[in-house]
Amino acid sequence: MEDHSNLWIILTAGLATATVVFLLLMFFSARTAPKRPLNKTSFDAPWFRFDKNKCTSASKAALEIIDVQTSDNLPWAKVRSFLAPRFADLPETLPDDHSPATRDAFHSRFPDDSAMVHLEGEGQHILISLEDPAPISFADKHLSFLRRRDIDLRDDAMNKLEHPMWAKRNGRIFWTNRAYRALEKERRKATEDTSEIFDPAILKAPGETTARVSLTVGFGHGEVHWFDISSVQVSTDTVLHFAFNVDGLIAAETTQRKFVQTLAKTFAQLSTGLAIFDRDRRLVLFNPALVDLTSLPAHFLSGQPNIQAFFDRLRDNRIMPEPKDYSSWRRQIADLVVQSADGRYQEIWRLPNGVTYRIVGRPHPDGAIAILIEDISVEMSLTKRFKGQVELRDTALQAQRDAVVCFESDGSIAFWNRAFLDFIGLPQGSSAKDYTLPSIMRLWKDRLSPGTVRNTLSARLRTGSEQEGSFTLADGRELGFELRVHDGNATVITLRCSQLPDTAPTPAKSPSPIT
Repeated sequence: MEDHSNLWIILTAGLATATVVFLLLMFFSARTAPKRPLNKTSFDAPWFRFDKNKCTSASKAALEIIDVQTSDNLPWAKVRSFLAPRFADLPETLPDDHSPATRDAFHSRFPDDSAMVHLEGEGQHILISLEDPAPISFADKHLSFLRRRDIDLRDDAMNKLEHPMWAKRNGRIFWTNRAYRALEKERRKATEDTSEIFDPAILKAPGETTARVSLTVGFGHGEVHWFDISSVQVSTDTVLHFAFNVDGLIAAETTQRKFVQTLAKTFAQLSTGLAIFDRDRRLVLFNPALVDLTSLPAHFLSGQPNIQAFFDRLRDNRIMPEPKDYSSWRRQIADLVVQSADGRYQEIWRLPNGVTYRIVGRPHPDGAIAILIEDISVEMSLTKRFKGQVELRDTALQAQRDAVVCFESDGSIAFWNRAFLDFIGLPQGSSAKDYTLPSIMRLWKDRLSPGTVRNTLSARLRTGSEQEGSFTLADGRELGFELRVHDGNATVITLRCSQLPDTAPTPAKSPSPIT
């Protein structure tokens, strides 16, 4: 019995020892055996076989990853563009050494991703295979579908934008939206150019000023479109570009520029000097007439002096009246700015050289003000001459012995002379604006015989016809008259008092003035 127990112990110990040895052999066998990619002939495992950067065959799973139907003419660059976002440090070109010793492994960029890409020599080829030892769980699969939905929503939103967008990784475009592809298609209608639509050399680095470029689309029609391009650094090797169409802005700027050019040409032909000061009161625009009128050098005006320096220079050049004291002069300039902003500033400058300037200040858009300087020397000379002629004619009119009065179409009195005041019996110095035609006719009733005013003067004034004749005075004498219509509005009546005998008329009672 004891022998059987010992035999059973020995057999149990031997079996345990054999089991431990077998497990150790399996463990070390797994540690020391080289890792191999998935079965190269399996259609479920993703693998590519390359010869000098050109794919010769691939599994169905691998083609699905690259989103192509066949491996014909599939370059390594395209395979790499699909794998690089997930796996770091993939080589730009595959090595020429195809020996079995060529073996590299590339880990995922993401910490929670255990997948790897293996690259190893296989005779005349290089085998690229993907391995993921951790199978996907139900939760991971569910989350992947949720992320796919979010990606589809974002992609749809990007495609609905009217502005071209494209993303580049390591200098190569790997994503574009529908607007970009439409531009690309339109450009290729007339040319087989496969280069990028927007020249990479003109794009600004992310964070720098936006680049503005023009693009000719449809070479047959020569349509030129303008875009402002902004760039955003998404990752260390990925840049997202946005091209915003600014055709409307360019058209507005072109129209504004043409309008300004037209204004500049118009201003250049004006004889009035123009100086426009912006909201900071700096000279931003002037015309040649300003240089001629002020004798200020063009380089001084082009330096955008402020309004105080501008008027100081005018004062130094004696182009404006000399102020009595400088402090009051500074206050006058401040008042000029305020009044010009309200459109109330206007002054006449009489210079020592006999020239007369009219200075006008007017408000300008966006808080600016415009100063207009006009030479009115000729106008002032003509006005002075005209005023002298008027005074001379008035003197001659007042010196006449014949009575003269002028009625406006509304019955008011434009003017009369002293002889008319004597004839009516009004005191010298009476103002014509205090009387009207009805009040004068009441005065004349005492000077003329009964019915004369009603039958002669009133009728003639109503008809407005030019006539000559005579009135019968109250004392029986005949008074000649002449009625002339001026410009169809005013009627001038001349009473030939100088032809009457030197007999004083009977004084008449003056009515109250009618205002």
